[in-house]
Amino acid sequence: MSIYANAVIMLFVTLAAFVVLAKLLQALRLRGFALPWRTNGIARPLAMPSPLAIEQSCMVDGKRRLLLIRCDGQRVLLLTGGPTDLVISVIPAPRTGEIGA
Repeated sequence: MSIYANAVIMLFVTLAAFVVLAKLLQALRLRGFALPWRTNGIARPLAMPSPLAIEQSCMVDGKRRLLLIRCDGQRVLLLTGGPTDLVISVIPAPRTGEIGA
C-alpha cells in the first residue's frame, strides 16, 4: 500500500472519530449533563432550572429582535440587533405572599 493511500485512510479515520465524538457530546448536552469545563465550578442539580433564560423572542424587522429574558425571577425586555442594544423595561420579581404571584 502506498504512503498516500495510507495517509488518506488515516485522514478519514481521524475525521470519523471527530464526528463520533461530536455526536456523543451533543447527545450528552441534550440530556442535560453539565460538562465540567462549562459549569464555571458551580455544581447545579439537573432538575434545577437555569437562573438565566430567554422566555420569548420576536423578530421586529430584518435586523432587530425583541427578547424577554428571565434572570433570577426578574424579567428584562431587550431590543437587540440595531446599532446598540437597548433595555426597554425591567419587570421586578413578584414579592412572596403577593396576590397573583
